[in-house]
Amino acid sequence: MHRFLSDCRVGLARIAFHATYSVAVLGLLCTASAADTRTPTLEGIVYGQAAGEVLTMDYYAPAGPAPHPIAIIVHGGGFVGGTSKNGSEAYCGDFLAPAGYAVFSINYRLAPKYPYPAMVQDVQRAIRYIRAHAAQWSADPNRLALVGGSAGGYLSNMAGLLNAAGDKASKDPVERESAQVQAVVTLFGPSDFRGKPMNENVHALLDAPIQEKGQESVLAEASPITHVSKTAPPFLLIHGDRDEAVPFTESTKLQTALRALGVRCDLIRIPNGPHASGGWYKVPGVPDWERQMTVWLNQRLNHQGQIGAGIKARAPQQ
Repeated sequence: MHRFLSDCRVGLARIAFHATYSVAVLGLLCTASAADTRTPTLEGIVYGQAAGEVLTMDYYAPAGPAPHPIAIIVHGGGFVGGTSKNGSEAYCGDFLAPAGYAVFSINYRLAPKYPYPAMVQDVQRAIRYIRAHAAQWSADPNRLALVGGSAGGYLSNMAGLLNAAGDKASKDPVERESAQVQAVVTLFGPSDFRGKPMNENVHALLDAPIQEKGQESVLAEASPITHVSKTAPPFLLIHGDRDEAVPFTESTKLQTALRALGVRCDLIRIPNGPHASGGWYKVPGVPDWERQMTVWLNQRLNHQGQIGAGIKARAPQQ
């Protein structure tokens, strides 16, 4: 059981480790280019502490009238790298904040130093913290969405499907809050570790619990698809059908599993889209996934706000 400390503010520097593997379930670290750099309204906000690590997040202030729905961005990086400022995921804040969303982009503990389930617990902690302090940002704690990409998409899948209640017996008021969300957007995220070889990054994530519990048990426990239930929130999956790292089928299988239980799960397919959204604007005929995503979130969270500001112009390359 991790003990968390909150209500302090420090800066946390993270070193991004670049991982490039072409095996399924690998989340690639997408480095922000100069054109992708962004400045948060606030950064280094501490949402907890675990195993001696300070957990921080960035905040992007929303446009429009309050109360604001909340979007929590979870970065990728192959489970071993990445930061809250990863361009492929943090880009979503560029168009969600102008649409009226209070946007938080979180850091979390990384493997192999902190194997599964540490980073899942960190995402749950962030949800609880933001919910507990929503009034501080004129945000609505009952309209909260996860937006994760790649390894962060794995984490948005897991946290969304685990649907964890608060610990009413905890002495920490944050831990008494629910980690349940009202919507999940997952971009190119793994959904099932079973039935395929484990690559180096998955070994970093899962080797420690496998040594304790055995491979079959841990692969099942750590696979989001095994946690699908009728009480899951609605999901939107966004995935390129030429993803070289996380196969498109990771999303189609999760969609099938959710729909089989009557849970809404929509899928935006990016024709010829590679892994990560950073290059999608160059793909000829790419759908307006940012606009579709915002409309979908607005509908799920009963929100109205301008749509279109902050979306990257298309520059198709043949």
